[in-house]
Amino acid sequence: MRRNRTHQTYLTLFGLAGILVLCQIMSSLYPWIPTFVGVVFAYLILEFEHREVKAANIALGFVYLCFYDASKGFYLFSYVILFILVYRFALLKIQTLITCDNCILASYVIVAYIGHYLLNCFLAYLNNETFPYFSNYYFYSIALDSLLSFMLFRVSR
Repeated sequence: MRRNRTHQTYLTLFGLAGILVLCQIMSSLYPWIPTFVGVVFAYLILEFEHREVKAANIALGFVYLCFYDASKGFYLFSYVILFILVYRFALLKIQTLITCDNCILASYVIVAYIGHYLLNCFLAYLNNETFPYFSNYYFYSIALDSLLSFMLFRVSR
């Protein structure tokens, strides 16, 4: 007898969305729990070439990044702008300069956090507002997200 597996992808997507929202809530309550923004950003960079096949996963990633922007007080869609800038101008340069696959994943996570901070500083400067606060929490999140992305993803050249 043949099994129907068409709805399992949507169930896993719904479960993943629930886990990401739960992680976002828990990181708001407990500051030592990372938000996994670097992991989501690295996933979006790695899987954007297959955007026709994994459109729902990519849309969920962008929604999560916008949810992070809104809940943490950053400019809305700043991660989307950062993704467009990195994907268009810096991605090929990163892949040609760095030869280690895990180092490429770590650089994606670093670009996600530091690039997001610098982009929000630039937008705050344009709007004549106060700059966002840069703390040691960024380095902690970069280290944890880099380790998690090493375990989850593999770079294909």
